Amino acid sequence: MTSARAARALAFGVIGLAALAIAVDHVERRSLTIFAHRGFASEAPENTVEGVRFAASRADAVEIDVRRCSSGELVCVHDEALERLTGVDRRVDETDWETLRDLEVAADGVTIPRFEELLAVVPDDVLLNVELKERGLAADLLEALEDHDGEVVLSSFDRETLAEVRSRDRTIPLAYVFRTASPSARAALETAAELGCVAVHPRTDLCFRTAVVPRAHRRGLAVNAWTVDSRLEAILVALTGVDGVFADSSWER
Repeated sequence: MTSARAARALAFGVIGLAALAIAVDHVERRSLTIFAHRGFASEAPENTVEGVRFAASRADAVEIDVRRCSSGELVCVHDEALERLTGVDRRVDETDWETLRDLEVAADGVTIPRFEELLAVVPDDVLLNVELKERGLAADLLEALEDHDGEVVLSSFDRETLAEVRSRDRTIPLAYVFRTASPSARAALETAAELGCVAVHPRTDLCFRTAVVPRAHRRGLAVNAWTVDSRLEAILVALTGVDGVFADSSWER
C-alpha cells in the first residue's frame, strides 16, 4: 500500500471511529428513544400486562398492538391468528372475550389483556405507542385514552386506519409505519404529511438503503426504526440519524 493510500485508509478509519463515538454518545445520553417492542417481546410475554410492567421500568417508551375480538372488546394481540401466541387455531376476530381471556400466552401462565387493562399499568412518564392492527378501532380507542395522562402515539401500516383516527381527533400524535421502499420512501413521507403525523416508523434497513431519515427530518417528522436486538445494532442505526428504535430486548445502555 502506498503512503497516500495508507493515509486515506487511516483518515477513513478515524472518521469511522469518530462517527461510532458520536453514535455511542447518542445512545448513552438517552437522546435515542428506546421503544420496548410489544413490551420487550424476547424477554417477556408480548402485549401482556406482565410484559408492559417489565418494559416500563427499562425503556423510554412501550409499544403495544391492538385489534378487536368477536364480542367487540379491544384486545392486545399482534397477529390475526392466535396459534403462534396460544397454540389455538382460531382468529382473534372469530373469538369472543370470554374465550380469549382464558387462553394462556406462550405457556407462561399469563393471558391476553383487554386494552384498558394494559393501559392501566403504563406509567404516565412512559410514552405509549399503540399500533392499530385493523380499521374500525378509532372511536373506542380514543374513548379509552381519555383518562390516560401520559403521552401517546397511535401508529399503523394502514393509511385509512390512521385517517379514521385523524377524522375524530385533530391533535393526537400519529405515526405511519412502513416496511418497504416501494413504490418509494418518499411516498410514505407524503402519506405521513397528509395525515398530519409527527413521526414515521420505517424498517431499520430502509434507514441505511434510502434517504428516508434526512428527508423525514426536513419535513419535521421524527424517525423511529424497527426492530433492533442489541445495543450494537442500536448504535449502528443511530449513525443514520434516527430519533428512536424499537427493541425486542432490554439491553443495557
